[in-house]
Order: sequence, then C-alpha cells, then structure tokens
Amino acid sequence: MKKRDLCGGALLFAYLLAVGFLTGPSIFQLLIGRLPGARLELIPFVDVLKVLSDANTPGLGVFANIAGNVLMFVPLGVMLPLFWPWFSSLRRTALWGFGMSVSIELIQMISGGVTSVDDVLLNTLGALVGYLCAAGLLRLFPRLRLVAAGRAEWRWPLLLWIVVIIVFTAVDFFFLIG
Repeated sequence: MKKRDLCGGALLFAYLLAVGFLTGPSIFQLLIGRLPGARLELIPFVDVLKVLSDANTPGLGVFANIAGNVLMFVPLGVMLPLFWPWFSSLRRTALWGFGMSVSIELIQMISGGVTSVDDVLLNTLGALVGYLCAAGLLRLFPRLRLVAAGRAEWRWPLLLWIVVIIVFTAVDFFFLIG
C-alpha cells in the first residue's frame, strides 16, 4: 500500500468520523440540547422552504440546514476522485454521495431523528460541487492525477463508512444504556 493510499484512507476516515458525529441524531444533538422530534419529510424542497420561511423552525437554523448539508459533502466529492481513480467519474462520485446520504437518513429514521429527502438532495449537490473542485485541481495540477486502478477501489471508502457506522452505533448504544 502506497503512502498516498494511506493518507487518503486516513483523511477519509477522519472526515467520515466528523460526518458521523455531526449527523448522529443522539449524541451530538443531546450535547447541544436540541433533540428534534421524529419527523419524516419525503416531499422534495418542503423542508428547505420551511427553514427559509419560518425563523422558529426547530433545528440548527438556516445555515446548518441548507448550506451545512451542501458543505458537509464537498470534502467527500473532493477526496474520492483525488485518492481513488475509480471515482474519476462524476456519476460514480454523485452516486456515492447519494448512497452515503441515504444511509445517514435511514439511520436517523430508525433512531427517531429527522429524515428529509432535502438532506439527500443537498448532500448529493455537495458531493457534486466537491467533484467539480477536484476536477479543477486535477486540471491545474496534472501530477495529482492517479493511474487508473482496479474496479474494487470503492471497497476502501465503503469499508471505512461501515466502520464509522458501527462505531457510532456502539457509542450510541452504550450512551443510551449507561
């Protein structure tokens, strides 16, 4: 394994831990004292319009609900194509961001948090913005471009995301029973 692979894996793991902490509906929101009631929003843009039109909307405010959902996935969109050539496709990076966002929303739905299709759309948009930033970096600095590798490159990001889910599930479980 090359230094760049280890560096990419370590950066992605640190990023995924931060995402797990920020999106976990129990620990983070308990620490800041804002645990919203369980809510399921399946109609696109309803949640965004509520946040924009109502200053008393529960949650973390306009910035965290809209810009935060986009900005949170920009690093993912940057890191995937920079460290794993399999993600050099806009479609693959967007689908990965979409899948990761759906997994977060499913976990939030199961644990009684707020689940919104708008979060999935905004997170996917963030992954796309990140991909475009990475594509720009690769154009400006062609030496950063990696040689195409095997088709199984998606395994490392998936494995790291599964580890993060297991870690936060275990922490939540022990936090709730302890």
